[in-house]
Amino acid sequence: MVQLLNEGFRVSIIDNLDNSVTEAVDGVRDLFGPKHSQNLEFHLGDLRNKDLEKLFSQTQFDALIHFAGLKVVGESVVNPRRYFDNNLIGTINLYEVMAKYDCKKMVFSSSATVYGQPEKMPCVEDFELKAMNPYGRTKLFLEEIARDIQKAEPDWKII
Repeated sequence: MVQLLNEGFRVSIIDNLDNSVTEAVDGVRDLFGPKHSQNLEFHLGDLRNKDLEKLFSQTQFDALIHFAGLKVVGESVVNPRRYFDNNLIGTINLYEVMAKYDCKKMVFSSSATVYGQPEKMPCVEDFELKAMNPYGRTKLFLEEIARDIQKAEPDWKII
């Protein structure tokens, strides 16, 4: 986000504040001052409720960076349905809205947890995928969904 603002891009953030706070956005605004901060928008919303629909209907996006997701391994073991709902349903809804508004470029933030407990480090992308907890499996499932979307619709660019 910081680099995008430095390069003069407009940045829109949508977050339900489930595991974050608005003060983080305020900190970025303070860092950049009023001139660059006018290129930063914050929208309170939840991907599971398709709150993006209004935002996408008012703004044309070139691409998305998807950092949304719950990310505490231990919590995911205790409450896997919460992780499946938030991470999987939210991202599937995001893909639907992106397709509707012809925004088909995404940087997806996955996790090294998709590799389980690798025998050697550092992990590289050709390691065997074997997530060992609900959080890791949501990330692995979302990687698979991204691959399926790109295979079916080659105009999508997801990294």
